[in-house]
Amino acid sequence: MNPYILTTLLLGLGLVTTITFASSHWLLAWMGLEMNTLAIIPLMAQHHHPRAVEAATKYFLTQAAAA
Repeated sequence: MNPYILTTLLLGLGLVTTITFASSHWLLAWMGLEMNTLAIIPLMAQHHHPRAVEAATKYFLTQAAAA
């Protein structure tokens, strides 16, 4: 993975986690958790192995159905 993309994902993950912790409303906390999930999914599929891609796809579909 490109180092710039990895840095952006990790910074976004840290920023969204901070927003989630600092939120005073349940809607902002929920939105922070959803954005956190979207930042983790590319990191799960970082290694181009069929099982990693399958796991990331299943995780995304489960999260999308639950949201």
